[in-house]
Amino acid sequence: MPIRTHQTIITLCISLILTFCSISQAHLLEVFAKASASKNFTDEDRYTVSVSGATGLALLLIPQVRIEGRYTVVSSLQNRLDVGSPSVIATLNDIKTETNIYSVGLDIDLLSDKNSIQPFVFVGAGYIVSDRSYYLTPVGSSSATLISEPETRGISANVGAGIRIRIAKMIAFEVEAYGYGLDPQKPNPLINIYGNAGIRIFM
Repeated sequence: MPIRTHQTIITLCISLILTFCSISQAHLLEVFAKASASKNFTDEDRYTVSVSGATGLALLLIPQVRIEGRYTVVSSLQNRLDVGSPSVIATLNDIKTETNIYSVGLDIDLLSDKNSIQPFVFVGAGYIVSDRSYYLTPVGSSSATLISEPETRGISANVGAGIRIRIAKMIAFEVEAYGYGLDPQKPNPLINIYGNAGIRIFM
């Protein structure tokens, strides 16, 4: 009887060690960071600069599927906009818009987890906080007034699609197209799409 008990304990210990080793090799926890920047001209002296960044953590649930929490910030600056109809009544300068998104969702690999080049999709939901400010200059005036609009908040639907390329055992390079819709429950939600690139570290 003592021999069987001893064998059972040894078997359990070996099983626990093997399980721990397999979990360690699976890289259950991942961290990532992505960013993008662009400058678009609407006229010779009018342009919009956009910068975005995202960072977060991912936890592997099963092979090819992970739950991911991410923080995204999207900032844009439009240098000039004339308002008024039929004639211009004011000019807006340095229109700054900043959007912060706190989201959670599922990141799904579309191929086997053995592939070094991995297409993936992301589907999730989040909470958006956005604010905008600009300088208002009425026609005929030489002074500008800083206007800060009230902060807006809402629920977002978030989707993404991209390619993850394993460049080392613990590092992958990612390129992603990411989109979010503000207040998706409404008839005409505001939808924004942009691209970003970055790295993912498997821990």
